[in-house]
Amino acid sequence: MLNLFKYELFSRWRVILGWGIGLSMFSALYVGVYPSFADQMAAFAQVEFYKLLGMDLASFAGYIASIVIQILPIILGVNVIMLATGTLAGEEDNGTLELVVAMPLHRWQIVAMKTAALLIVILLIMLVFGAGSALVLAVVEATTDVVIDTTPMQLYGALLGAYPLMVAIFGISLFLGTFMPSRRSAMSLMIFIYIASYVINSVGNLVESLHWLRTLSLFSYVNTTVTVFTEGHDVGKSLILLAVGAVFFGLALWSFAGRNITVGQWPWQRSHKPA
Repeated sequence: MLNLFKYELFSRWRVILGWGIGLSMFSALYVGVYPSFADQMAAFAQVEFYKLLGMDLASFAGYIASIVIQILPIILGVNVIMLATGTLAGEEDNGTLELVVAMPLHRWQIVAMKTAALLIVILLIMLVFGAGSALVLAVVEATTDVVIDTTPMQLYGALLGAYPLMVAIFGISLFLGTFMPSRRSAMSLMIFIYIASYVINSVGNLVESLHWLRTLSLFSYVNTTVTVFTEGHDVGKSLILLAVGAVFFGLALWSFAGRNITVGQWPWQRSHKPA
């Protein structure tokens, strides 16, 4: 069991470095250009399109919260979906899952070890991403006269605070990978859910009468406003996201236990005994 965990973890070092450094470069781009456009940001803050997306561009802290804290974790979420749907459903599609289930392990142990390893992979990506972003902010802070109202450590903590959102996304994606007939169908449905969740949150922010819809969106449980640097993420909402991830992890255990490997059936088409 430990060998499976180590393989899942260490075989993805390229993913960790690639996504961690890649997101850091995106962050460096957005943070680095701010001093050159600081005077124009106040005008952008009045644009309705940015308001629709919930962006506050009136200050540096608001700009960073709106771009780095809100947008870049959303990009990371796409990678989380690919990882979660690829670890079981993807292996089933390419024919390697049969070798995994042939190991002297219970199916729940396979799911548990893969989940533990991939959640660590996601955390390591965020640690690299957060450290890179904080370093860039420290350099900008030391080399510009523009008022920087956010510290590198505040930025680092705010980025890591989005980890519960990644856990929830991973849990739902993992379940869909064990529930749907193929990885393609699982990923397609999860991408639809992901986009719909973001749109619902944006519309709820813009239209007061539809504000209640935000409770249906995963993104509403993450603080992407300027207050994230002083107040942090809401602990209660973070626990809700972790609970969502745990519930769907349990559903993935149940679904995978009865899955006929390589058959590609819907749950109601499956026999009582897994292949």
